[in-house]
Amino acid sequence: MHRGWTGLLPAWLLMASAGILALSALSLPRRPYTGVILKSDRVAGVVAGSPGDRAGIAAGDQLKPAGASEGGPASQLGLLAGAAPGTPLLLERRSSGGEWRRVWLVPEAQPAAERRMMAAQLAVCSGFVLLAGMVWSERRDLLTRTFLLLCLAFAWLVMPTPLWPSTPATAVWDAVYSGITLFLPALFIHFFALFPEAGLGSPKVAAVVRAAYAIAILLLAAVLVEPWGQGSAPAGRALVVLQGAAAVWFAAGLVFALALFARSYFRARTPDARRRLRVALAGTLLGAGPLAILILVRNLSPETTVPGERWAVVLTLLVPASFAWAVVVHRIFDFRIALRAAALALVLLGIAVSAWFSGEWIARHWGARLGAQVEGLSLAGIALLSAVLGPVNTWARSLNARFDRDAGAASLGAWVAREEPAGSESETGVLSAACQALLEVLLLDGCLALAAAGDATAEVVRIGHLSPLALHPGLLARLDGEGGVIAVEDPRLAADDRSTLERAGVRWLLPVGRAPVRVLLLMGRRLSGAWLGRIEAHELSRFAEHVDVALENIELRRAARTRGALDRELQVAHAMQVNLLPRHAPVYPTLDCAATAVSSETVGGDYYDFVETSARDFTLAVGDAAGKGVPAALVLARVQAHFRDEARRAGSPGALLRALNRELVGLDQPEKFMGLLCARVDVRTARVWFANAGLTPPLVRRREGRFEELTAGGVLLGVSGDATYPDVGVDLQGGDVVVLYTDGLTEARRGDELFGVERVRKSLDACGTRRAADILEGLLAAVRDFADRPLDDLTVVVLRQLTDPVRGRNPLPQIGLKLGTT
Repeated sequence: MHRGWTGLLPAWLLMASAGILALSALSLPRRPYTGVILKSDRVAGVVAGSPGDRAGIAAGDQLKPAGASEGGPASQLGLLAGAAPGTPLLLERRSSGGEWRRVWLVPEAQPAAERRMMAAQLAVCSGFVLLAGMVWSERRDLLTRTFLLLCLAFAWLVMPTPLWPSTPATAVWDAVYSGITLFLPALFIHFFALFPEAGLGSPKVAAVVRAAYAIAILLLAAVLVEPWGQGSAPAGRALVVLQGAAAVWFAAGLVFALALFARSYFRARTPDARRRLRVALAGTLLGAGPLAILILVRNLSPETTVPGERWAVVLTLLVPASFAWAVVVHRIFDFRIALRAAALALVLLGIAVSAWFSGEWIARHWGARLGAQVEGLSLAGIALLSAVLGPVNTWARSLNARFDRDAGAASLGAWVAREEPAGSESETGVLSAACQALLEVLLLDGCLALAAAGDATAEVVRIGHLSPLALHPGLLARLDGEGGVIAVEDPRLAADDRSTLERAGVRWLLPVGRAPVRVLLLMGRRLSGAWLGRIEAHELSRFAEHVDVALENIELRRAARTRGALDRELQVAHAMQVNLLPRHAPVYPTLDCAATAVSSETVGGDYYDFVETSARDFTLAVGDAAGKGVPAALVLARVQAHFRDEARRAGSPGALLRALNRELVGLDQPEKFMGLLCARVDVRTARVWFANAGLTPPLVRRREGRFEELTAGGVLLGVSGDATYPDVGVDLQGGDVVVLYTDGLTEARRGDELFGVERVRKSLDACGTRRAADILEGLLAAVRDFADRPLDDLTVVVLRQLTDPVRGRNPLPQIGLKLGTT
């Protein structure tokens, strides 16, 4: 994604384009009609019966303002700038080789047909600006930046020339318009050299793109210098050559760009990919082809009249429209992006049609000028709205994601979790399902899974059209600790690996597992546009976590049944289980946290977890799976994976427990019950919301020494699909301590005597004013000193509020408290 000035510049270009479109729309009622078509200071054509025709002006005449000197740049700037409907304009004209003669040109108000055509042009321009903003809001890379510039160039080229208030402003507009006209073919070539993959491919294509921009720069320099040499015979001949070269360049550039698109179409790997691109190719040919032919003819032969030439401008909208059709019907891009763009385009179209009919009705009943003013104001508003819809769409989705974590379709990670082969004992089966999921959800042309095989990598699964490849043995080791999607252009990859991956058709790498990476998923090209949205990149990270858990479950099941190698396998499982626990507790200035889990066997069924959902709050869990050893660890691993996924989406601890309960109820294995306590902590307000599914009640010690035990809760997870888990809210003050623990702490034994809750309270009284880590160590030391046998699985989490918070009203009721004093 482009940030900094490269990200801000397109946004400013969008606003500038909208402003000029609005200026053009607002000048609609003041626009004069002369019927004279100018090319520099030469008359390219005159409409029969128009004011220019009545004034005696003919094609081929040379015009200048009355009294102006012949030659020099002033002769062509602002030639008709002072024209206004009904106001005579004194000009001088001469035919080829003749003398200068004065003529009076009296402009008229725009005819209805002319006004309607200009309104249609403005609507087309607004469509281009809308499309540019929507694409840039969804995706920001080299391909979409070029597409945005191409759309804005089309909008500037098609829009009616605004009425500028001064000659210098008109001069600047002429220079900008000339630059856009000359750079449009280069942008076209650049875009189709990138499309559908965001890379220039072969060095020859890259050289062609650079050459296209060089030609545009040279022609623009010649156009800007040419007016200063007007008046001499060599300058006149140079002007003719320059105009011809510009026309040939424009037409040739567009034709070459279309040839690049056709080349991409015929090089598509599958017939299905070509079918998806067919509509976009046809729309591009029909939309850009007539415009290229028209400009070529009008520049080489200005006097030639092309039938229906104005409709060639309207037809340019077929280019983005064909892409939109291909998006909706053939799913070239993400369907959700197309749906949003289509909905906004339909709304704007409805507004534009309503504004046009309103203006026409007013023009017919109240006066043409007033009707034109209404149309102009409406179209100006539509232009501004088109420019801001893209950025506003991004801001709205960001706010929606902040306040509604359940918005949108199910995540890719959750989808794969549902499709995970139940009880599969084959890594190949899980990786095949994962690769197939990537192909179907992201519309890839291939996916390949590589696993570590000693010091090398071995291909496990290959689906689609990726070529076999052998990567450097140290690649997986270099990716240890890396999470999320890695583009093939990433500098973390060695140059040899990047070349090998590009030749095989790989676009992205997705490491599965951290320290070490156990599997590397290689993803091929998408059917159009080598890009991933922000949401997709986030979902792929969670997808990798699901695949990692699925592979870990296979290893745990295999370890449970392979008795001969049980100790070795359990050591592996223990290392995995330890790796799944948080590396450290959350750190906040106002809240001190500490946690630990102790297993009585190599692997255990107790665990804790923290998921930081924002900078100000986090969700924690303390769990105790029924049983011990491997069966309990299997249940624990599944619950932990889904807890992390649900914690980012569930609105409350109770809702999170209900989701996990439904998952365990549907699990087809006998030992699937688990006690789990979930809490959401708002650090800023020092509020904690608890929901308890059969775990020991949390204990709260107030700073004055009073204890509160939170007894509200529900049954164990996995018992009943209809179980509910109420939320309980607690407000903390400075010095308050919260202890969450499993029954392994209170059920530690010395003979027939239990350690019990009272000893927990005494230990808290002894060290409750110290740091959370010291409180935790004091509890563990007390229970170890008490017990006369090995401890059972136990987990303890300690939260200590350091300062008094500033808070408003607590929105949740505080229920289920059992009060006591020491």
